[in-house]
Amino acid sequence: MKPKIIVVCSILFFATGCQNSTLRYDLDEQQKIYIHETTKNYGGLIEIYKQRLQRTDSEDTRHKLAQIYYLSNDFDAVKRVLKPVLRETKNDSILVLYGHVESRLGHNDIALEYLNKAIAINQKNGEAYNVKGIVLLKKRQYDAARYSFNLARENFYDENKVTNNLAMLSILNKEYNEAYKHLNILYTKGYRDQTILHNLLYTLVKLNKMQLAKSFCIGHRLSNDPDILIQELRQIEPVDAIKFNESIPAQSENQKQYTLENTISQQVSKVKNIKPEKGNKLDVGTKLSNMAKLEPSTEPKQTTLSVTSSGAVTNTAVSKNNNKISKTTIEEKILAVRSGEHKKFSRITFETTNQLSKNQYVIEKISPTEFKLTIYDVTLPAKGINYVINQISRSNRDFSYVTGTLTSEKTLNLKIKTKQDSIVKDFYAGPNSKGDAHCFVFDFYLKNK
Repeated sequence: MKPKIIVVCSILFFATGCQNSTLRYDLDEQQKIYIHETTKNYGGLIEIYKQRLQRTDSEDTRHKLAQIYYLSNDFDAVKRVLKPVLRETKNDSILVLYGHVESRLGHNDIALEYLNKAIAINQKNGEAYNVKGIVLLKKRQYDAARYSFNLARENFYDENKVTNNLAMLSILNKEYNEAYKHLNILYTKGYRDQTILHNLLYTLVKLNKMQLAKSFCIGHRLSNDPDILIQELRQIEPVDAIKFNESIPAQSENQKQYTLENTISQQVSKVKNIKPEKGNKLDVGTKLSNMAKLEPSTEPKQTTLSVTSSGAVTNTAVSKNNNKISKTTIEEKILAVRSGEHKKFSRITFETTNQLSKNQYVIEKISPTEFKLTIYDVTLPAKGINYVINQISRSNRDFSYVTGTLTSEKTLNLKIKTKQDSIVKDFYAGPNSKGDAHCFVFDFYLKNK
């Protein structure tokens, strides 16, 4: 072999070896990131992104590192990482994150400055309007806050987050009937986090529905001594009851959730012997279950609604003599899932053991082509979640993709993306042809058909 050919071959082998090494390094790094994200090992993620910044300083890496610092509640580090790119950035998400951090640090005017910059770049950023509404609430500019929350809703920000924030606004305005309406929407959908429960209790107390408030407090085990808690809540002004504890952004851009939190329990922590029963404390986070609507005109004397540790719904009959609680959990079973195309729409059909009621599911429009379907307290066929996804995905004329999960609380979450702008119509279609199951239908109409 001639010397020139040997040299060329050596260079090619060397280049190929470097390429494979770089590819292997990238794959290893991505695997580490996945593991750290799954285990919420923020320290490990910080080290990875810091090392990546040392190799190549980019706006995207700074953004990801800042998000992890935010998850770690290290707000000064977030500011330090983002400042070099703030002046020139065209990424509205970076400006929203920075504005949110300034708000958490109590710098509300600075926060508004960056949130407005984000909106100037992207007038469709629903998250920016929502965070701006929270900041305006802190500044007690209630009309402006309401306007901002409504803009967040119009731009398809999470409907449930906006509803919760509007409830907070109504509480601060002492519009308790309005606050109750907003909170009852979330309650009917099955939300059971500490914020929703305490806000509902506080609203019932302010509406002077004491018997219902007491039953609600007992049913959700909010206190061992509900009478003391209720009397304390009567004396607390809304501005003192509200605590702004916005949830931290998730690592995925599509999962960021900024919300306004209210923890009234911290305002009554000075009262002795008011502690949640061990083993029954609800985590601050979304607990989804199928629960009946809480009617303000109904004040149950002996029967209340409760939530088990798994998040399932139970009817609890409380005995006056011994306070023993008997529980009956109601779950829905999905027997089959079908999908198909019709002339003007694509249809998804769920066959269930019992007729699916309106308060057992939520269909949310995330964007013109993205939808989230949530069904509470269900069990799936033996083939599991993959069967459900595959059955829907078989209809691919109008659907771009389908993903789904089943949570530990037995909540089915499906994300459905259509190929064009769509609207959804849902309805009960009666029993199936054999008469052994009930059919509930979701029809996706594409606007150009």
